[in-house]
This record gives sequence, structure tokens and C-alpha cells, in this order.
Amino acid sequence: MAKFLVYVETVGDAVTPKGAGAHVPSLPGASVRAKTVDEARQKIRGAVEEYLRLLREVGEPVPRVSEGLLLDFEETDSTTFPTDFDALRANEMETMLRWLAVSRQELLGLVKDLSEEDMSRKSAAGAESIKDVLHRLAEADIWYTDRLEKWPESVLFRLAAARGVALERLRGLTEAQRARTTIFDGEEWTPRKVIRRMLEHERECVLEIKEILSARQAE
Repeated sequence: MAKFLVYVETVGDAVTPKGAGAHVPSLPGASVRAKTVDEARQKIRGAVEEYLRLLREVGEPVPRVSEGLLLDFEETDSTTFPTDFDALRANEMETMLRWLAVSRQELLGLVKDLSEEDMSRKSAAGAESIKDVLHRLAEADIWYTDRLEKWPESVLFRLAAARGVALERLRGLTEAQRARTTIFDGEEWTPRKVIRRMLEHERECVLEIKEILSARQAE
């Protein structure tokens, strides 16, 4: 049985909507955001199972869902977790960069055959379109790595440009920089936390797009 520590926090950041969040630091990308702490606790198991299946499908050495999962919850009022301060080793960096690629591949698979009209269509007044979600994701890569001066107008090219710069910056970190903590707007950030939040936010966007497409099929 695989055991995962889950941090449950109630503070958002400048990218994600406010709300209670549940995060699995040893499985960066597995997270949920919900209206209440109880709801976040309930939803995180499904997010972990879905993410493990996705990673195993592409050959990543992660536990099988069928082996069982034990979730150990710990509540926190901080968005920077104790595990975020662990120095990011080179082999961990390469694993996380692969997972970023896996997540991006799934996202692009969802939208690659959509027309511009499909991308821009809103299901209801005030609702986000798929294009809105993708623009927000591109902004997130820029926000998390704090770098990108010029980028294309096309949303898919913008996604690629933002991710390219983000990966270049992450790969360029020295051993000392991978262990460094910086303060941004009063919040502590480490390279491990940056990649964790990039993965988590992309997974949130993948879920949003799936929900939009599912709602359209039901119309």
C-alpha cells in the first residue's frame, strides 16, 4: 500500500481561485481546490488515483492504484509546506520536468482538434471558455518563473513559449539555487514549490477543460 502525506491549506495564491486546497508534495501535480476543507479531503483521493494512472500509462515508476492508498492528512495555514524547503536534487528535477511534459501532452490532446470557435465558446454568461483557461495557464507559467518579455498572440503558441522559457530557467538552476528560498510578496518560494504549483495548476486546468467538454457533450 502506498502512503502519501497530504497538506490541507485554506489559503490560495495569485494564480488559483481562493479556497481550501489539498496537496500531495511527493506527487507534485496531485491537488484539488474546494469550497471547504472537508470537501478537499474527500476529493484528493480521486485526484491522486487519476494522476497515478496517467503517470503509469507513460511508464513512470509510481505506485499502482490497485495496491491501495493511505492518505495522511496534515492541516496548515501556509501555502509553503515543510517539504518545499527540501533541496531539489538533479534527478528529482528531471522527474518533475518529465511530469510537466506528461501533463502538457494530456492537455494538448484535449484541445488539438478544436476549432477557434470551439476554443472561444462560453457555455454561459460569465463562464470561462477553453481559450480563457489556456491563457490563464500560460500566464501561470510566466507568473511562477517570473520571466517572459515577448510571447505570441496565438494561445497554443503562447503556451509553448511560456513553458519553453520556464523549462530553460528551471534547467539552468545551480545546485545552490535549487536549495534556495526566496520571498515574493511576503510568501516563501523554493524551486520545489515552484514546480509543484506549476504541475498542480496545470492539472486544475486539465480538469476544467474536461468539464467544459463534458458539459458540451451533454447539451
